[in-house]
Amino acid sequence: MSTSPPLRFRPPMPRLRPHVLGYFGYHYPPHSPQRRLLFPDTASTVVFGFDAPVHIVGLVEPARTVSCHSRADLPFTTALLGHHEGAVRGVAVRLTPMGAYRLFGVPMHEWDVPHLDPVHLLPPASRRLPERLEAAPGWPEQCRLLDEYLGGLLGAGPRTAPEVALAWRELELRRGRVTVRDLAATTHCSVRHLERHFREQVGRSPGAIARILRFRAALRLRDSGLPPCLVAQRCGFHDQAHYNHVFKATTGLTPTQVLAVPMNWSTRAARINSPVWEMA
Repeated sequence: MSTSPPLRFRPPMPRLRPHVLGYFGYHYPPHSPQRRLLFPDTASTVVFGFDAPVHIVGLVEPARTVSCHSRADLPFTTALLGHHEGAVRGVAVRLTPMGAYRLFGVPMHEWDVPHLDPVHLLPPASRRLPERLEAAPGWPEQCRLLDEYLGGLLGAGPRTAPEVALAWRELELRRGRVTVRDLAATTHCSVRHLERHFREQVGRSPGAIARILRFRAALRLRDSGLPPCLVAQRCGFHDQAHYNHVFKATTGLTPTQVLAVPMNWSTRAARINSPVWEMA
């Protein structure tokens, strides 16, 4: 007898795709414990969870440790460890931070709390979404509901400031190897103006997003087999010692310690650009 995969992915309807990166469904049976190491990411995530809670541990910032069913997250800047004992299911919506700002209309810096229940982001008319997702008969129906509700939010939300959108594109193009001062010059505004609007519409500073992008670029090169000294050089670190220091400050682990942890890459998670490893 075939069983459903524990992880599923589907893109949103076309008009949501500039803002929503994808829908991610999960369903683990009882007595199926899982641990995942989550590296910093530039996406915002909204999770509607059912059944047992998931425990999130901050590896660098223990104060951000929380146990919850549902949550809304900014792009996280240091590594997290998620674990549960099974009997968990739910749906995660991965968005660009500007897409989250556009859809929910809440300044993104207000998301910067250890546990934000996504219900509080929804307008009153949409607050039955979590219970409708839980009662949906299957994954296609859950995706249809998300398209319906999020599509309905699209028209009323605030627009991203042009300077924020331009700075974001420049950060991605340069993989974080650009200073905030240069970004401000590119967008023809002051550093203070850019940082204020970035925090409002992204939730993080331009410098924080640059550090995430550089770290992720280093991870990709490291995983390709490139020697650490060349990884450090290509990603703009002063030297290998600087790269090792940043890696430890970001993950709580050295590059060697991470390699020593038994991990299996989740291909379904990879399809949504999620830095998630399942740990034995």
